[in-house]
Amino acid sequence: MSIVVTKIRVVAIGKMKEKFLREAMQEYEKRLVPFCKLELIELKDEGFEKESKRLEKYLGKGTFILDVDGKQLSSSEFAKFLKKQENLTFIIGGPDGIEKTIKKQASLISLSKMTFTHEMSRVFLLEQIYRAFMINSNRKYHR
Repeated sequence: MSIVVTKIRVVAIGKMKEKFLREAMQEYEKRLVPFCKLELIELKDEGFEKESKRLEKYLGKGTFILDVDGKQLSSSEFAKFLKKQENLTFIIGGPDGIEKTIKKQASLISLSKMTFTHEMSRVFLLEQIYRAFMINSNRKYHR
């Protein structure tokens, strides 16, 4: 099966403050150029009520919220999952997470049972997306 994903949107609450994490994100952005159109959206960290209203427009088919209680996938499973998608939106909450009513409107996936900062989660997600494309392209990065 060929790689299907054409657009991946990552919506995240809050700014990337740490320079080293911003640099890591930029590296994965560059690496993903041949595989998909990547859109990174940062929303202001302004509390559940305002964030929820702003997140609503990103909900719909193909939207997944990163949450510690979400479904965990191995890298190989995530690669298979990516093969079946055309347009994806991943939502990453800020330091306080995401309001429950928003969580009920999308599928939840988890990077780990461990808790990571919202900034690190962005880097880990982009790395896993890149890894998935490498797996699906039969390239050596993932080994």
